[in-house]
Amino acid sequence: MKHYRDYVSLKFINALSEFVLIIIAYFASAGVRYYLGRDMIRLFDIHDTVVFIPAAIGCSLLSIICYAIFGDYSTVRVKSIFRELVRIVMIQTLSGVVTIALLYLIQGNQFSRVWLILFITASIILILIKRIVFSAFSLYWCRTHQGLSRVLIIGSGNNAHRYYRGMEKVLHKDCEYAGHLAPEEDAFIPGYLGTYDMIDEVIDRTGADEAVICSEIDENALNRLLIACAIKSVLVYIVPSYNDYLSGGRILSTYGDLNMVEVTALRVDNILGVNIAVTSMESTIQTLTEKRNEWKGQYICVSNVHTTVMAHENPEYMKIQNEAVMALPDGSPLSAYSREGGKVNAKRVTGPDLMKELLMRSGENGFTHFFYGSTEDTLKKLKDKIEANYPGATILGMISPPFRELTPEEDEAYIRQINEANPDFLWVGLGAPKQEIWMARHKGRINSLMIGVGAAFDFESGEVKRAPKWIQNLKLEWFYRLMQDPKRLFKRYFVTNIKYLWLTRK
Repeated sequence: MKHYRDYVSLKFINALSEFVLIIIAYFASAGVRYYLGRDMIRLFDIHDTVVFIPAAIGCSLLSIICYAIFGDYSTVRVKSIFRELVRIVMIQTLSGVVTIALLYLIQGNQFSRVWLILFITASIILILIKRIVFSAFSLYWCRTHQGLSRVLIIGSGNNAHRYYRGMEKVLHKDCEYAGHLAPEEDAFIPGYLGTYDMIDEVIDRTGADEAVICSEIDENALNRLLIACAIKSVLVYIVPSYNDYLSGGRILSTYGDLNMVEVTALRVDNILGVNIAVTSMESTIQTLTEKRNEWKGQYICVSNVHTTVMAHENPEYMKIQNEAVMALPDGSPLSAYSREGGKVNAKRVTGPDLMKELLMRSGENGFTHFFYGSTEDTLKKLKDKIEANYPGATILGMISPPFRELTPEEDEAYIRQINEANPDFLWVGLGAPKQEIWMARHKGRINSLMIGVGAAFDFESGEVKRAPKWIQNLKLEWFYRLMQDPKRLFKRYFVTNIKYLWLTRK
């Protein structure tokens, strides 16, 4: 059975149903407004309902575009009713107010404020109910048609027995049991499918999308399993025999009384020609911790929808993005695109969050840092904030280059200053695409791992206030930033994102 993500028609129906519901909310709210107008409020002519139908259609389309841009139609599952409600409230309010404001500016027609409140409220209620119903139905469908995650147990011994006993309690509720791989059959675990070298065939035959390695396996067999799972987009967990089973490994999740370590290979997803890393924050940090010396002289791009569309339209910029050792998915639509394609462990990794995490972990890992970009005032505030909030972080230098093309002598002087300091990470805050171009030109000339982080300097220094975490979790950080700088960001968030939706349609 194909996944929801593979059906363009289902996504269209999902979006179309909400478009229809908003139109229904329009007529329902008009009826209520007409009823109220008889006694309580200024008289309301039912003819107004016909006059403003184009506005209702425009509002509906704007809402659907906003939801589509930020991945609401990449799934039908509702994980948090509160989060869904807040996101719906903000987008419906934004769409309603923008539509009515444009209507007034263009045609001079004034929309009833009472009607607008009723319209927005009705559309919020209908969309929320629809999403809850769709989510409940999809869960029921998955349970009855075996569409839940199918878990393959790999290995034998006590941990494998404990894991299977735990699975028995949740079978047909949270997951499906795909079977068991081990050197030989185990009497305590049913569904034996063969030895480790049969992994490719077993994944294809069972449709497993998660694998749990429950016992110590020799290095060659482990590498074989990890490569096969990476190729097949299967998420892999290891249940370590001891907590120090993986050097520096972090426990990422638990199952019953078992600790589990997520193991992710460095994979990419080609989005509009740009090789975007399929990763998560923890996986990225683990990779950078292990490879910070090996990758000195290289650079990492932190990519979003804007830079990806820009790269698609500019072959030179695409070449720069693809020559990076990693292009991280800063924008939610990028990681959502990868998840829709079956890469279930693709998560958003933002530049500001990555910088914050590495600063926070500097003490335990001995990370050293250098900062290049922004103004002298911002860098001074940034230094003060880092010293106050991240006492283990070592700052080896800061440079605020002039806002013009550097002379060769100036450029060489800056390179010499950075290389003499020899930091682990050189944070570049010049803004896209300037920072990526700068890093590509200095590849191999600077003996540090360069990471372009855009506005991270402004956020961390306090120059620009970042959206609260709950707004970020709702995928509405774009709205918060748009309100801060609408003139600069309107084109990026609407024009560029609509282009992205069109280019990535399936």
